[in-house]
Amino acid sequence: MYRVLSAGELGGNLSLLKEMDEDFIYEVKGKYFLLTDKKNILAYALILESADGYILRKIFVKMEKRYQSYGTKLIDHIINYALKHGIDSVKIQDTEEESYFEKKGFFREKDVLVYHGIQQKNERLKDSVKGTWISIFINVLLSVFKIIVGVFGKSRALIADGFHSMSDVVGSVVILFSIYFGNIPEDEDHPYGHEKIESIAGNIVGVLLVLTAFELVRDSVISLVKGVDFIVPSKITIFVALFSVIVKYYMYLYKKRIGLRTKSDAVLADAREHKSDAVSSMGVVIGLLLSIYVNPIFDTIVSILVSLFIGKEGIHIILETSNNILDKQDKVFLKKIEEYVYGSTEITNIHDILMRVSGHKIFLSFHIRVSKDMTVYEAHTLADDLKYSLLSDFEELRDVIIHIDYIID
Repeated sequence: MYRVLSAGELGGNLSLLKEMDEDFIYEVKGKYFLLTDKKNILAYALILESADGYILRKIFVKMEKRYQSYGTKLIDHIINYALKHGIDSVKIQDTEEESYFEKKGFFREKDVLVYHGIQQKNERLKDSVKGTWISIFINVLLSVFKIIVGVFGKSRALIADGFHSMSDVVGSVVILFSIYFGNIPEDEDHPYGHEKIESIAGNIVGVLLVLTAFELVRDSVISLVKGVDFIVPSKITIFVALFSVIVKYYMYLYKKRIGLRTKSDAVLADAREHKSDAVSSMGVVIGLLLSIYVNPIFDTIVSILVSLFIGKEGIHIILETSNNILDKQDKVFLKKIEEYVYGSTEITNIHDILMRVSGHKIFLSFHIRVSKDMTVYEAHTLADDLKYSLLSDFEELRDVIIHIDYIID
């Protein structure tokens, strides 16, 4: 369990900390980050606040608990805490464990080690949320506008297109929730983070598209089968449909840029939905032109074709986001990893390369073979250096696990 206490809130923990660490530092203005079990304090860190971030004054792990990743867990918690409180950097001065902190993402700047860019995660969140709110606002206005004009302009296709835009509002709300929950930092119960919820949200958007397409097709087919009298739509419906094409295509480009920049499955799914809207509205334009100048039955026929396209787009989104949920292996990416290992190390055998996808993150694992005469220390150092080299050179990697085998003579 993690706890964050001010010096004045330590209470009975103060004597436990002094007993655990004979060089314990009591700092009136400090924050104490404690990692505890049910009875004991396992590790603690002292943080001081400065104008430009946190200063890690000291980190201490109980002697019998060392080399069990408690220090790493505490550092991760400090960074996540800083993320939630708008702090962008953590600095360390006068440490004897420089190599350890560098492996955790700290960089040497003059006489201090600094962990920069903590708030980049929040920037990703802000971009995605802003784009999604804009989608909701525009879709509400556009759908109401198209339905009203469709009713008074006697166009079945434009009314259906309006309801299609309304379904986008539901999808965008789902995405809004997924972006928020997907950006919650990883914790002990969810060590791979929460980003998979973005793929789940993308899946929901795909299902909404398929259901919308089914309803539109069903209503139009029933009208054709019953042979109802088809009414010639008003010409104003053409201009409304054209306006929808322009707005929707612009929104597609806008959301696609955000999705690619933030690497969000949910936002990219929403962008593709805007694209499908633009195409469906273009189909409505064609149907309206044919209905007005050729035969009014084309309004219904084109609405069926557009609905089938919407369903196809929904199935595509479901399949793509399901691949991320099911951890489909990206063979091109894995080949790059293999080439990187062979090209930058003396390792001659890498195998069992696997990846796990969580939102925009990739968790990688693989086996390497080393000489059986290599010591445990040498093999571990080799694997450690390779791991942090990969994390530095591949931005999409969140973590790397390397299993060491020996070369059989």
